[in-house]
Amino acid sequence: MHVTGNDAAGMTATATDRSRGSWPTRALLALGAWLVVSPLVLSTTRVTAGAVSAVSSGLALVVLAGWASVARNRVPPMLIALSFGVWLLLAPTMWEFADGTDTWPLVPIPPSEVIEPTRAMVARAEWNSILAGLLTLALAGSLLVAGRRRQGRSASAGRKHRRQVEASDRRR
Repeated sequence: MHVTGNDAAGMTATATDRSRGSWPTRALLALGAWLVVSPLVLSTTRVTAGAVSAVSSGLALVVLAGWASVARNRVPPMLIALSFGVWLLLAPTMWEFADGTDTWPLVPIPPSEVIEPTRAMVARAEWNSILAGLLTLALAGSLLVAGRRRQGRSASAGRKHRRQVEASDRRR
């Protein structure tokens, strides 16, 4: 399906133009789905704080990615997704994933120090949260930057087109 319409600047936009930049939205949707099922897949359901953080953040990312895929303005859902990315990045430190022991600093348990099954489970939950947070920040940030660039091009392209039309009218 190929739908054409005009925006406020008189530029012609097609529905296929909008779908070109949607791979980060689909990736964010997949990341949210991963976070929902990750406590089961990684066997970290006994790390209550990690499981609650992963599932709630995952559900929120799924909703935000869905919102961004249908919204004209992707900025609000992506700004909220950025805040969830920061949360996922900081949650292992702030929410004490390690069963009541403080896990400061931000760096989680190194894989080389993981010996006990409980520590291994905590380490998986921490690394899952941190990596998902970094991916969320990268994906939401890329959508915001791409949207910003697209807005800049549209405005300058509209001005350029307008100048060309005015110049051709003056020549007549």
